[in-house]
Amino acid sequence: MSSVRAVEGAGTSPSRPERLGMIWAQDHDRVLGAQGEMLWRVPADFRHFKDSTTGCGLVMGRTTWESLGGALPGRASVVLTTRPRWCAPGAVVARSLEEAVARARTELAALGPDPRTEGYRDLPRLWVIGGGSVYHEALKAGIVDLLVVSTLDLDAAGPALRRGVEPEELVLAPPIDPRTWRIDPRRSDAPEAWRPVSGDAAWRVDHWVRREAPDGSGQATRP
Repeated sequence: MSSVRAVEGAGTSPSRPERLGMIWAQDHDRVLGAQGEMLWRVPADFRHFKDSTTGCGLVMGRTTWESLGGALPGRASVVLTTRPRWCAPGAVVARSLEEAVARARTELAALGPDPRTEGYRDLPRLWVIGGGSVYHEALKAGIVDLLVVSTLDLDAAGPALRRGVEPEELVLAPPIDPRTWRIDPRRSDAPEAWRPVSGDAAWRVDHWVRREAPDGSGQATRP
């Protein structure tokens, strides 16, 4: 998994009491995984994900839930699925993205104060954590405030294809439109800089925030 920061507009409003972020890890070609599994092991990025999302409400698809093997400690899990009778211990089930985000907000209220360390408390406490179709849907819906993207210095697709994974089985992260989003240099790694190798790869993190409206109103542009 992987894939947030201190941003302008980090405060809350009556209409949007808590921001929504998306977090993921990808290779150079936006590959997230295949066949319900990750294609790498980068422990430092796993810790980054844990530090970012502990004490938070998480929205995910059923395949992502199953790949995790169950509920993540200290977090509220809302699983988006169209299977009518699907259920799992520790999961709150939702049938639409809108319902999933609403349920995550409700579950968040029961988690209590933010337990994250100082460097992470300015991040959202609501996250979309996968998989690919849920990321695409949330980004298209225009409901996301922040993207935290770990890029791994590797080619995941090549070895997977050589093992027999079909090209259509590769799951891709959504493309990030630079007309809507910009990198926040205050919380992102320097351009072309990589964190030390951890497990399978060196890695870096970028925090993407919405651009201000052209009229200078300070309101983030949305589709």
